[in-house]
Amino acid sequence: MEKLKRFLLIDDSKATNFFNKTIIEKVDCVDEVVIAENGKGALGYIQSEVVPEVIFLDINMPVMNGWEFIEAYQKLDTKYKGSIIILMLGASLNDDEKKLAESISEIKEYNEKMLTKDIVCKIVSKYFPGITPKICAQGNKFAS
Repeated sequence: MEKLKRFLLIDDSKATNFFNKTIIEKVDCVDEVVIAENGKGALGYIQSEVVPEVIFLDINMPVMNGWEFIEAYQKLDTKYKGSIIILMLGASLNDDEKKLAESISEIKEYNEKMLTKDIVCKIVSKYFPGITPKICAQGNKFAS
């Protein structure tokens, strides 16, 4: 089965990163899951010319939060872009944040902070229709 090259998790919570990386690895849709603990670290990674196909982005982080990351990402040279950005939320967005998220073309959607097999399968099938992980095609459930 063909896989994507890499996903980037940007979150300051080690526990959330561990959980989400585990779910992504169980879906088996990507060769590498990279973790950055804030937006600044993520920008540095992307500017090393390793562009992930999907970025899962937390909003509230120290050093550089999700909104600041998006602002800086928009200013990057085109060669560093091309990722699908999914906002990860621990709580729902307030009305102002929803309007802001919906006005930013790089943000494709927002999901709950903790990934599930179904969320990962939905994102992969929606944005990468040529990739169908076996676990997604079978509809198997597993303990998350």
